[in-house]
Amino acid sequence: MMNISLLNKKILKRIGLYILVILILLWTVLPLIWMFLSSIFPYKELISDRVDHWLPSKPTVRHYMSFFDPSKEISSRFLASLRNSMIVASTTTIVCLFFGSLAAYAIVRIEFKFKKAMVMSLMFVRMLPTITLIIPFFIIVNLIDTGLIALFGGNVHLYDSKPLLIILYISFTLGFVIWIMRGFFLTMPRDLEDAARIDGLSRLQTVFRIVLPLSSNGLIATGVLAFLLAWDEFILALIFSRSDAAETIPLFIAELGSQYIHDFTQISAAGVIACIPPFVLVLIFQKFIVSGLTMGSVKG
Repeated sequence: MMNISLLNKKILKRIGLYILVILILLWTVLPLIWMFLSSIFPYKELISDRVDHWLPSKPTVRHYMSFFDPSKEISSRFLASLRNSMIVASTTTIVCLFFGSLAAYAIVRIEFKFKKAMVMSLMFVRMLPTITLIIPFFIIVNLIDTGLIALFGGNVHLYDSKPLLIILYISFTLGFVIWIMRGFFLTMPRDLEDAARIDGLSRLQTVFRIVLPLSSNGLIATGVLAFLLAWDEFILALIFSRSDAAETIPLFIAELGSQYIHDFTQISAAGVIACIPPFVLVLIFQKFIVSGLTMGSVKG
């Protein structure tokens, strides 16, 4: 009797777990499915008051084709924003991985004053809402632009440029990368580094030849997360860009709507396309991400 009762409890727990997983999966996937369906709906059918069907009667890819039609103005804006996002997110990721991994290693292996305070300040900066630093950033950029205009004329400016967005994104992403990579380096034994130092390698050579290759899974996992942070950033792009020169894909999608009309079909189509690069990136490095995050969570 006792065994049957225990068996029933295990079955109920297993069923409850499956139900919870299914609910979480639906909560995550359904918005993406609806976004895709909205992108292939004809506009009039999508905004119709009729709710007797959830699938388009006449699916269309016209909204996707408009983004790649050279004869339309929206195509050039979309391709420029997509290119800007790729450049800004990729550069931010590379710079943050390079300097962040070196800084994380120094924090883990080198003893210096105020080490704990520095580590905590990294997370404090990341925990700050982006909007709180908009005004200080804007004042600094305005002062720099004033100096550049005085020296080189109006053709040289920092505002509304990809380098500015890269600098701003790095300021928020670098601390996150250092914090995550610190967790990876804490799991690595010192014996390998000591052996490399005995063999004549300098500390920097040890980092590049021993430590970083052994941390490849962690570097890839952290790089993907950093890329996603930069790819999805919206507030900084909204404030510090105003033209195709620096407009990113999240800002482009937001500007598809206006005060009086919102083309939900085009917004959905642009959203689907914007999801493809991060999705492909995660799909390619899926195994590295899972193993890397697991390795970094052992010790912190």
